[in-house]
Amino acid sequence: MDEAAVFEHVVDELDTRGYQPLVHVPGAHRETYANVLERCETHSITIAGRYPDVLGFTNADRVFAIEVKGSTELLRGIGQAMKYQEGAHVSYLAAADDVVEQHTNLLQSKGVGVIGAADGGVTRWSSPPSSESHEQVVDIEGQLSVRFRHSDIGGDIASLSLAQPLNYLAPVVAVAEHGPLAEDELVDVIEAEYGFGAGNQARRSASSLGLLRGDARYELTDQGDLASTVLRGYGVTSLSELDAIKGEVGRSTVVEQHRPLAILLRNCYDRHPEFRLLLDALRKEGPEVYFPGLLRRLVHEFPNVFLNTFCTRSGRKRARKLISAGRVSQIYEDETVWKDVVRTNVLFNFVQQLKHVGVLAAETRSHSGKIREYDPDEKPWILR
Repeated sequence: MDEAAVFEHVVDELDTRGYQPLVHVPGAHRETYANVLERCETHSITIAGRYPDVLGFTNADRVFAIEVKGSTELLRGIGQAMKYQEGAHVSYLAAADDVVEQHTNLLQSKGVGVIGAADGGVTRWSSPPSSESHEQVVDIEGQLSVRFRHSDIGGDIASLSLAQPLNYLAPVVAVAEHGPLAEDELVDVIEAEYGFGAGNQARRSASSLGLLRGDARYELTDQGDLASTVLRGYGVTSLSELDAIKGEVGRSTVVEQHRPLAILLRNCYDRHPEFRLLLDALRKEGPEVYFPGLLRRLVHEFPNVFLNTFCTRSGRKRARKLISAGRVSQIYEDETVWKDVVRTNVLFNFVQQLKHVGVLAAETRSHSGKIREYDPDEKPWILR
């Protein structure tokens, strides 16, 4: 039995059991697995630098991961399923039943569950004993929560690319005042009434925070309605009024000048699981956070937050290879590596955002120059 057939039977069984699965299929194999892709959403979540074939929540809200094989490469599959124990409560190897049966005792002894499939469907489902290693499971739960628990959150926090987070409220004010708007209409209104030329970035960021939804026309989510209500209560009903508040903040911070709006923004950030995990890492490193130390904690405890939030696209690929190869320490110990993989605007725009919403103290110094000129010892992140 080939891998594609096993995969389809596994998806059938997960549906029967009430599990919530996401699948990973490389682009080159999309035609082979077309039936699976029609039924399941995809993911790009890694455990130990590798993408589980199937990842999700069980019907008891435990994280599960499955490595799928056919009738060959089972030893490789065993190794991958064992790796997934680092980020899942339960990990399985699925394969043709007549072949995987021969490895059942070994898999069970290693804490890996066994799923066997034949022509008629799944014929064997042996759950593993509880795994002893869950180093990254909180990270994986957070990533899955982005997909399953907060459908109005439209992207990772790396998409919040503007230094002043008040700009993310501009689309909320515009839609509240004018009603649902098409993308170009929304951008035009922000430019005309807010005097701001980065309307598209503001729109994307508002969507990432779960304040907006829509394709053809954008409207407010429930969270967007709540933000609009808070803004009206604070006397902000137009973009010109929001712009005046931004002008008052100037070189200060929102939390120092307009604390209720900082709390509103902080609550929007806090709803994003990746931000909560990052905040957890900052608190563990604080009160003074030195960047290489933060990277060390992230790549060991929350690697997907590191990959999604801090890395450039090419840097993400390089860092994932290092994680997969077991050379994790090279990412934070070798300055030439982390300065190559980290996005420059993490050190400026993101630091400024964290200062405005009250996570970092005002005395924290951001870095606006080239990343190769950044000295983390001179510019620690100071928790507020």
